Amino acid sequence: MTTFIRRRLLGLSCLLSLTLAAGLAQAQPKPMPITVSYTATPEFGAIFIAKEEGFFARRGLDVTLQLIPVSPNVPAAVMSKSVQIGGTTPPVLLQAIDSGLDLVAVAGGGVYEKSSRGVGLVARNGVTVNAPADLVGKKVGVPGFNATIHLLVRKWLMDHGVDPKKVTFVEVAIPQMPDVLKGGSVDVVATAEPFVGRIVQGQIGTAVPAFSNDLANGFSSVLYVSTRQWAVANPEIVKAFRDALQEAVSFGNANKDKGYEDIGKYFKVPPPVLRATPWPNWVATLKDDHLRFWVDTMRSQDMLKKQPMLGSAILP
Repeated sequence: MTTFIRRRLLGLSCLLSLTLAAGLAQAQPKPMPITVSYTATPEFGAIFIAKEEGFFARRGLDVTLQLIPVSPNVPAAVMSKSVQIGGTTPPVLLQAIDSGLDLVAVAGGGVYEKSSRGVGLVARNGVTVNAPADLVGKKVGVPGFNATIHLLVRKWLMDHGVDPKKVTFVEVAIPQMPDVLKGGSVDVVATAEPFVGRIVQGQIGTAVPAFSNDLANGFSSVLYVSTRQWAVANPEIVKAFRDALQEAVSFGNANKDKGYEDIGKYFKVPPPVLRATPWPNWVATLKDDHLRFWVDTMRSQDMLKKQPMLGSAILP
């Protein structure tokens, strides 16, 4: 074989290799960019793990996580398409649907367990709260009007014969609650871990055990929503998102030290406070039963005009 032929064959071989490489590169699907919102609570921890451990990326999702401090703002963010999937609470979803927004739950986030004491009332130093009646005439900071914790406090009052209208509720973002409580702008805050522990350990206030002891079990604490139009048009993204969440739940439950490390990247609290936080009961699959508690609670507080069809509120 002449030198000329060898060179031609070598050139053709290189050209073929480059062509094949280019073809493979084009065959690889581009990551699907989506923005997912969350609020500052460990109940959303599974998405932090899915992001940090590469479970989203492995399924072709390029996920940007965006903090929305107040959960009632999530429906507007989803409807405006600034986020594709919004992490919020069941009451926010149910009220949005009741007002005519075509939103749907695409995945579960967590189911509350009373033993975890993940939600709590904290009274600032000098203020004594031992029973619901002690809140009368006081200012109570809640992370969102008509959102999860606000409804739970009102339910606690009503269950014990106390009129919620005799309590002044003030909307305060969870991360700001320690400073607001310390400054005396409110008498009590209703918040979630790790901020309950942070406030108590910082000697800013005292937890109210009576509230935590009276909470129910088995209701959905947080979930993920999108517009129905987007969810129906992007079933592959929804499935990938759900599968990544489920893997994150399994990974986190089996590797809590690494889970706390991943969550800690999104929480501006000292590591000892975060690790003292009860491990959330994450549940990626949302069921009708998880929402019934909220339907009953909201209807008792005249927050829903009509009976919601739970089957329609959850994407199959």
